[in-house]
Amino acid sequence: MLSQILLIIAIMAAGVVYGTDMFYALIVQKAAALSKDSSIVDLTGHTHLIADQRMPVFGISSIVCSLVYTVLNFNGYTLAALVLLLVHLFLYMRIAKPVNTILSAAAKKGLVPENVRALQKRWDSIIGYRAALLTAVILLLLLALKA
Repeated sequence: MLSQILLIIAIMAAGVVYGTDMFYALIVQKAAALSKDSSIVDLTGHTHLIADQRMPVFGISSIVCSLVYTVLNFNGYTLAALVLLLVHLFLYMRIAKPVNTILSAAAKKGLVPENVRALQKRWDSIIGYRAALLTAVILLLLLALKA
């Protein structure tokens, strides 16, 4: 019973991050490309400011629940999902988070960095990979639930 609860929490938490990343990959990326520089900073900067405060609980929950499940009931599916979650976290911390920090600070000050398009392009460069990783994570966790 505990194992199933851990997997359900892992799936639901990963689903929140998955939905967010898919929305950005499919919609916001194109909308930002069509927007004014000041609009990009204002909207995405404030979005990242809020998301960077609220989203970690979901990512951490998915990682922790996957880890605990894997320790208690070794399962190749959850181990693979855990590895992919960690790759996702690495990409976020290495590429997206620094951009989030810059755009959030600029939005709070009402400034538009000269390199806003380059910053957005850097952030956009991994969103498709992040969404694909989370697609695989959810599929693997669902397979583990059925195993």
